[in-house]
Amino acid sequence: MRGLSFNKNGYNSKFRFWDAVWQLVAILVSLLMLIPFLWLFLSSFKSATEIIQIPLTFFPRRFTLATYQELLDKLDFGRYFLNSVIVSTATTLLILFTSSLAGFVFAKYRFRWKEVYFLLILSSMMIPFAVIVIPLYMLMSDLGWIDTYAGLIVPMCVSAFGIFLMRQFMEGIPDALLEAARIDGASDWWIYYRVILPLSKSAASALGIFSFMWSWNNLFWPLMVTMSPEMRTLTLGVATLQWEYGIRYDAVITGAAIATIPVIIVYAFARRNFIQGLTLTGLKY
Repeated sequence: MRGLSFNKNGYNSKFRFWDAVWQLVAILVSLLMLIPFLWLFLSSFKSATEIIQIPLTFFPRRFTLATYQELLDKLDFGRYFLNSVIVSTATTLLILFTSSLAGFVFAKYRFRWKEVYFLLILSSMMIPFAVIVIPLYMLMSDLGWIDTYAGLIVPMCVSAFGIFLMRQFMEGIPDALLEAARIDGASDWWIYYRVILPLSKSAASALGIFSFMWSWNNLFWPLMVTMSPEMRTLTLGVATLQWEYGIRYDAVITGAAIATIPVIIVYAFARRNFIQGLTLTGLKY
């Protein structure tokens, strides 16, 4: 018994040792991932000359808000920020609605060619966006949606990844709950709204953060579909800094720091549901 106890304790000690090693490695990798963000934010408080001087400095020798003040005075950053909030929020809500509805249908209904339709939707993830951007632009032009919020939002309101994610999660919801609701006379819409959506909150949170990040960081489509400065998103506004100011690294870095802050705030508020959603759906990102 003593031998067995010693071996068991030995295995536990070995497990704890390697567990601690992997946790230490994970912490070190996380710190390495944070370094570029820290450098970005700290550099936004440097002067224009300090950013380009050699050797590079990590911490600013003298904190200054001059670049922030210059950007806010010369560019309509408030308008860019508002456009990004409107476009990202509307796109995220529409993706959540379409993905949850389609995921519900593919997970809980049986109909002919269901798997074929689902594979066709998944196959659209293999097509690069650059391939469809010209026909999509012509369609928006025919509809008169160039340089409008509709042109920025509507083409992005369906996500094949979102449909896949929600279907994977909803397949784990017991069918007995739906059958019990149908026996009580509930309609399909009532089941979707009152049963499926509340139980899918974790997966929806993960999809919401992904969608918000994609929409917020999207540069290609706003660049194609907007013409006037008033319709630029924040990401596009930061990109135009280089066109309007030439090689001004301080302006570009400060603009990138401003554009990053909302995504970090959204992630901080929904972090718990985001991790839980990824865990329950078995996805890794």
